[in-house]
Amino acid sequence: MNHQPYKRFKVGLFDIFRGKKKEEAVNFADIDIWLNNQVENKHLDIRISRAKNVVKELIAEGHAGLEALEKAVLINDNITVREKQIMEGHRKVYIQRLKKFLGELDVPDDFARIGHYVARFSESLGELSQDTRKNYLVLSQFMESELARIIRVVKNIERELSNLQREIDDEGIDMIKEAKIRLHHFVDDENKKRNLENEKVEKDNELDLIRKKKEKLETRLGELKESKEYADLKEVIDAKKRNEEEINSIEQEMITTFAELNRPLKKYTHNAQQENFADKYIADPAGALEEDDSLVIHDLLKKMNSELENLELKDRQLEKTREMIKRLTREYLIKQKIDLGRLKQANKETATKVNKSVVALNISENESWLKSIDKKTEQIEDEIHDLEKQIEGINLDYLKQKVKEKIKEIAAHVNVVE
Repeated sequence: MNHQPYKRFKVGLFDIFRGKKKEEAVNFADIDIWLNNQVENKHLDIRISRAKNVVKELIAEGHAGLEALEKAVLINDNITVREKQIMEGHRKVYIQRLKKFLGELDVPDDFARIGHYVARFSESLGELSQDTRKNYLVLSQFMESELARIIRVVKNIERELSNLQREIDDEGIDMIKEAKIRLHHFVDDENKKRNLENEKVEKDNELDLIRKKKEKLETRLGELKESKEYADLKEVIDAKKRNEEEINSIEQEMITTFAELNRPLKKYTHNAQQENFADKYIADPAGALEEDDSLVIHDLLKKMNSELENLELKDRQLEKTREMIKRLTREYLIKQKIDLGRLKQANKETATKVNKSVVALNISENESWLKSIDKKTEQIEDEIHDLEKQIEGINLDYLKQKVKEKIKEIAAHVNVVE
């Protein structure tokens, strides 16, 4: 199909009711211009421009009225200081709210947006009236004429916008307005999708870079773990692990033993001088043994063993207590104490070697960086997934079709082409 130059299109509204016309084509990219062309002869842009100028003048008049209200003095000054303070507070708030309201007024140039703008204006005006009602009632007792001037300005703005909306509605161009709204939705979503896709490309590139960085770190970490220095370090670390396992075994054995002696020791040392000492063994047997250089616990248990009959223990617990005391010989306690000291000292020396190891430091740094990179990678992947969902949710073909359908309603002889 040969496309006629766009400037030749002068399609009237509702052609379908005026007889069949020769088919014409318009590029989708030119639809906004085409729609504007349909209302060009209605001079809506002139009417909107005139209304904007009127509103602009009224806004200026409103600011002048607020300035007059700000400078106004009381005719009757015969009120208390407290009343003056209350009045000034209401005046300040009222002026701030009205200045903000007037400052945010900006009539759109596009006729299709006028209806929404006027509706939003009415809503905002209602909120303003409600929020400043108390301020107005207080000020009206002192500065009625200044307030009346401002209220008159606001009402005139409302009247001007309502008249503009009525003029547009009277032209019967609701379908063109709907088409423009649909087109705006398409353009907005098209821009949004483009921005999301660009953002996704940036995130993909960022993810690619961070993955390459991770590969280098993993290679470096592998090289470090293949070095002789690491092999030597690993022997030290393995020795430390074996020491810790032995320490844990001794500690668990002591905990198990003293768990059986818990109740007897508490009863025997209750309110006695050695109660706190016994509590330490009950809470942390290995730790208490390390501090018990004179093996006071052995003497305490030996003495308790001779007085067990006085503790009113059940037969089974009495038997178990004697069994545990029998196990806790001086030789056993000395061996456990020496072993704990030896193993912990060995661990200190091992820790010193690890801390001084350059290869250990390098491995630790690389592993820390890898953890950070993994966390960052997960974050970026989540962001990419979210972007993909947003992009997938934008159906431009559907929005474009809705625009085309509305154009067909406006002018049946017009075909929209890509």
